[in-house]
Amino acid sequence: MKRSSSSRRRPAVHITLGRAARLHHLVMLLAQAPRTRDEVLVALRIGLRTFYRELDLLRRCGVKIQQKNKAYTLLTTAEQAEGRLPFPDPQLSFAEMAELARGPGAAARRLAEILASVVGHPEAGAEGPKGRPTKAAKVKGKGKDQGKTKG
Repeated sequence: MKRSSSSRRRPAVHITLGRAARLHHLVMLLAQAPRTRDEVLVALRIGLRTFYRELDLLRRCGVKIQQKNKAYTLLTTAEQAEGRLPFPDPQLSFAEMAELARGPGAAARRLAEILASVVGHPEAGAEGPKGRPTKAAKVKGKGKDQGKTKG
């Protein structure tokens, strides 16, 4: 079965704007020239644990970074790495999502697929964990006299 470009495996990562900016800065820094760990820590104003967390996330996203002779090097172009970086949720409305999905290109097609997957489920959110109906779905299914408070 052929996989569409929108079905590329991407780690499900929800990141903040600040973290997205830091990851982007890290990639651009390593794209300029190999850097030692200490140079990166100072440039990004981060601690050691954050540095290793960011390297791990970049690797999980498919951004190749090599450590050799105490220096970290980006093994792809900055543009290729940018294409793999996660981006924070832009908090779009349905109307904004529909407008962007009508545009040309692969990104618009991907947004259209995501929108269709959400809009195509009439009872979205009616099931909770383990496929059990949520409290709201149970109440919705009650008769007209049920669910009323006793007066």
